[in-house]
Amino acid sequence: MLLGSSKAELDRLLGKPVMARNVFGLPGEKAFSYSQGDFRIVVGFLNSLARYAAVVRDRGPNTKLTPAEIAGALALNAPPRLWNIETPDAPKKSSKPPRRKTATPPSPTTYFSYVEKSPKKTNLGTSEIHGWMPGTEPYAFFYLPHLDGQSPLLVSEWGVQQALG
Repeated sequence: MLLGSSKAELDRLLGKPVMARNVFGLPGEKAFSYSQGDFRIVVGFLNSLARYAAVVRDRGPNTKLTPAEIAGALALNAPPRLWNIETPDAPKKSSKPPRRKTATPPSPTTYFSYVEKSPKKTNLGTSEIHGWMPGTEPYAFFYLPHLDGQSPLLVSEWGVQQALG
């Protein structure tokens, strides 16, 4: 699992990173970017443990990630089949037609959640990872909102979008 790991563990797994822009600007936050083919994986560390990751397509179409690319991004933390994936319905059409047609219809954000089950207590999770992929942007973002012994992480989709550009 990528999130919750130390930088040394991720360096062994993903290679040598470069410094990246912090997404949240929190005290003690350090972000690093790992190059992986047409993608970069921006990982943010708080108190030396990975608390968030963004998988960003740097080369290729400037569109949302494909299902195969999403499966690869999800697999960084858990097998894709174990994730809950939700895509809200597209907004209903209004009764009056718009004055001009948009080039492409809006695409809703897709949300992801994964709960790692406790081996001892069947109804409790030991950790949760949440994330999303904006409908038209070439990235997916994942974060670990709670980690024992660390401050909770409250995330704003808008703030992440601004930081990732």
